Amino acid sequence: MNLPTTQRRFVLARRPEGVPVEADFRMETVALAPPGPGEVTVRTVHLSLDPYVRGTLTGRDLGHPPVHPGELIPGRSVGQVAGTGEWVVTETGWQEYATVPAASVRPVAVPPGVPRTARLGVLGTPGLTAYACVSRLLCPGVGDTVVVSSATGAVGGAAGQLARLAGARTVAIVGGPEKCEIAVEHFGYTAAVDRHDPGWADALAAACPDGVDGYLHMAGGTVLEGVLNRLTVGGRVVLAGLPEHANEVGQTVLPAGALMRTRAVVHGFVVYDHEDLRPRFDRRVGGLVADGRLRLLEEVHEGLESAPGAFVRLMGGHNVGKSIVRVAPEAAP
Repeated sequence: MNLPTTQRRFVLARRPEGVPVEADFRMETVALAPPGPGEVTVRTVHLSLDPYVRGTLTGRDLGHPPVHPGELIPGRSVGQVAGTGEWVVTETGWQEYATVPAASVRPVAVPPGVPRTARLGVLGTPGLTAYACVSRLLCPGVGDTVVVSSATGAVGGAAGQLARLAGARTVAIVGGPEKCEIAVEHFGYTAAVDRHDPGWADALAAACPDGVDGYLHMAGGTVLEGVLNRLTVGGRVVLAGLPEHANEVGQTVLPAGALMRTRAVVHGFVVYDHEDLRPRFDRRVGGLVADGRLRLLEEVHEGLESAPGAFVRLMGGHNVGKSIVRVAPEAAP
């Protein structure tokens, strides 16, 4: 692999106000630093775009340090180690190459026939999020009704399938008719509700005639209140995403009356609390993906220059599936 002397990267141009816009990011060309002792240089091939990045831009993410104007935008990637060509997963940020500690890279291991990019989605942190939410917190029984919001995204798509495989009826809440179709036809949800439809609450009631036994929340406060009004006694709720908080456009408030009436259990979810599940998750979900019982869906954007627009699309709730940027071709130069 022939390394260049310079590379392109994206830094924060200004702190976003509300949903990010492309002008919040700035591309720059910088010298490529050679690796020092204990370091390797990784060529970024596939860059993962994830909602947690929005929190880093205002210093509110629980697992990553704040990003200040002029600093590199963080991100995880699948790439190749210079000199060996080994495929690894590591934190590269939004740039073409990253010089990182050798101890921080992990070999990419996927079942035969599964793309390496699965390690950024269903076999990565989004998949672990879905697995922990369903298997540890929602614990669906056969015949239970489980509702998932943002149901065609990286977490929601996996969570709905895992709940269905556990024997639950699954109902998707998504934005738009196209996503409703994808939820049912691709991910196997029993029914799908368009949250943009003025009559969505009635549609949810029709889709959940016996109420909601489990709910995975990754939407706005209006959706949360509407679902909790359908909650059964002893229902389980997992708060895995608060886009209004992330984008700083409002506050999601729990309806206390509905929770008291149903004696519901509410879990605030942070994926780092569930790392102990990773070996079991790798075996279970890896096997489901390998034999085709758990389906992937990726939204791939071409070129590093597409990252800001793709991230804006993600944070605006317009993505379908796992958002990935193909930064470079798989064949090393």
